[in-house]
Amino acid sequence: MVHHIRLPFIIAVLTIMCLGYLQPAWSATISGIEVSGNVRSDEALILAACGLSAGRELSLEDVQDAIKRLYSLGIFSDVRVTVEETAEEKVKLKIVVKEFPILEKITFKGNDKIKVGELKKRIGLAEGQVVSPRAIRNARRSILSFYREKGYLLAEVKARTFQAEGEGRVILNFQIQEGEKVRIKRIYIHGNKTFSDDKVKKQMETKEARWWKKGDFNEETYKKDLTKIIDFYRRHGFRDARVVRDSLYYDRAKRNLFIDITLDEGERYRFGKITWEGNKVFSDEEISQRIMMKEGHFYDQESFDGTLYNLSTLYQEKGYLTTDIVPVETQSGERIDIKLKIEEREPSRVRKVAIVGNTKTKEKVIRRELTLKPGGVFRRSDLARSIRDVYQLNFFKNVEPEVTLLDNGDVDLTIKVEEKSTGQAFMAAGYSQRDKLVGSIGFNIPNLFGNGQSLDLSWDFGKRRETFRLAFSEPWLFGTPTSGSFTIYKTTDRWEDHFDEKRQGGYIRMGKRLTWPDNYSRLYLKYRLEQVEYLNFAEGFSDPYGLKDKEWPETSSSLTLTYLRDSRDMPQFPSRGSMASYSVELAGGPLWGDENYHKQTLESDFYVPVFSKLVFMIKAKLGVVDSFRSGEEVPFSERFMPGGTSLDGVIRGYSERSIGPIEEGVRIGGKMMFVSNLELRIPFAEQQLYGILFTDVGNAWRSASKFRPFGLKRSVGIGVRIAAPMLGIIGFDIGYGFDNEGGKWLTHFQFGPGF
Repeated sequence: MVHHIRLPFIIAVLTIMCLGYLQPAWSATISGIEVSGNVRSDEALILAACGLSAGRELSLEDVQDAIKRLYSLGIFSDVRVTVEETAEEKVKLKIVVKEFPILEKITFKGNDKIKVGELKKRIGLAEGQVVSPRAIRNARRSILSFYREKGYLLAEVKARTFQAEGEGRVILNFQIQEGEKVRIKRIYIHGNKTFSDDKVKKQMETKEARWWKKGDFNEETYKKDLTKIIDFYRRHGFRDARVVRDSLYYDRAKRNLFIDITLDEGERYRFGKITWEGNKVFSDEEISQRIMMKEGHFYDQESFDGTLYNLSTLYQEKGYLTTDIVPVETQSGERIDIKLKIEEREPSRVRKVAIVGNTKTKEKVIRRELTLKPGGVFRRSDLARSIRDVYQLNFFKNVEPEVTLLDNGDVDLTIKVEEKSTGQAFMAAGYSQRDKLVGSIGFNIPNLFGNGQSLDLSWDFGKRRETFRLAFSEPWLFGTPTSGSFTIYKTTDRWEDHFDEKRQGGYIRMGKRLTWPDNYSRLYLKYRLEQVEYLNFAEGFSDPYGLKDKEWPETSSSLTLTYLRDSRDMPQFPSRGSMASYSVELAGGPLWGDENYHKQTLESDFYVPVFSKLVFMIKAKLGVVDSFRSGEEVPFSERFMPGGTSLDGVIRGYSERSIGPIEEGVRIGGKMMFVSNLELRIPFAEQQLYGILFTDVGNAWRSASKFRPFGLKRSVGIGVRIAAPMLGIIGFDIGYGFDNEGGKWLTHFQFGPGF
């Protein structure tokens, strides 16, 4: 074997050997060091890197080490150290270096199939940097590898350097012969006795060229395919299956690729008796439920591995992170008996929990959301729940746990968070189908002073609607998981040019986290006091509801009890989980006020991931309202009027609050409502930009007895959702209402912290 040794290294060795002949036991003191040959490199850098300095003792090993250090900088093609004897036992050193050139320009020739930009990304070189022969060789290999990935297996690449105009600068040119793209003509399978060629080839992503398939070859994909074939055999009882050999060759034109794969199937086995021992924490029945292997079935590596995973997960959920499960196989003919030896050990406990990355949010705000506490048993489900609850604060772009297993089996937990901008001061304008041109001014601070509190002040105004709102909430009152909030508001709303509705008031709400039926549950109690007034009636308004005859304003005093269960993984654009709520509102009676009614609302949202991060959202809302006394009317403002993007119920493709009973040409609202929405969410940029496909159905009826499940209004459409830093979520939808007069397409625009 011939070894290629660089000339500079030989010179350095000879220099040291010459030093060795100066005297038998040579050593001296350095009187000075002179550096030469450096054009771009700083002399101070060279002196610091070599490790030599005036006044210190010098040995042959020191010279050798100095040369190695300077070479290791990667900027010199040659390094020499010479010694001059200036006085007795004193020497002066000369360090002579030759620098690698600067890369002036990178050029390519012959690359017809792949763009220059793609090649430059691959080579890892940039104009203006120091370039060495090794770096050039690595760049050439990267280009060849890239061409192979693209199916150009016959590509050739040569790298050449040319002197540029400036001293010590070079032009690097890659000459490429791409050749024809190789197509896979045939894949031959040998040694397969149980399964046909087609069955084996079906496991591969690498395919033969057909009129509907390109037949491209990718080396990495092919390697994975060989593993897939073996995995297929092992799922069907062939535990010892292996690829004996594989080869690739071309035809004379070097355009068609042929692949030979030779298999050794081995014997086919079945599972024998499945037994276990050593389990004390879990009963035999609990262990048995996690066993995927079945006696008499063909030996299946997937079931085997799945069993070990299931048992490990079972023990980890109880905190037994260091439990060992060792399978022992005993072969008897075609059957393999499996005994699982379980060594449970002690449960792992959390020694400490560290939180890093929070620059604004106070640590207590994060720590109180964690189910895992120092001293407690470490459970995987508790970790997942803790991360989910921190995400639900909606203060962080990313929450990442890091678990460190200690020597004694306990763990240290580090929660790494990345905060996002939460304070929003905004001024915006927009357009909605109902309110026409609208504007919005205000600010929203969902993490006030880093305490997790929220403060919201907004003024929305438009041609038909004006709203002022001030709200404050505290998620942890008195250091307990009890929330408290208050809101005051004033709204003026123009109803289809018939009259104005004015509402002003406020409410306070208290909430409590529950542990039953699970930790996702909340219970809220809200008291609302509101004043309602109708005025500015249009001439000719028929007034079917008798609003003109009443004395305004009226006072509404109500109490609402709400049960909410929210298991969504994210508060904004969730991908899995559900949210369900049931509310009962009572007004009047012992609460006083001019309005008397009871209202019940049932809502549910389900989020189901499908594929490639697409998410289905299924939503349903059912509402019923009625008065306490027979013959007494439900207040007009409390009736259900879905349509458009109404808070009562979203049915896009129809005007706002336009669906429900009509009397004398005027929408009077319903006492019962049902609305359902189905959306497919398509992420273009996760947590930032989404496209949606939707279909909505729903209606409102005069009473529960008038409910007709086949009398629902229907629509379909498309939309987009954008998470804007200053506005919250911006939504734009266009919907087609099948039951709208003329089947009109209508647009819906929404913006705000959460609509």
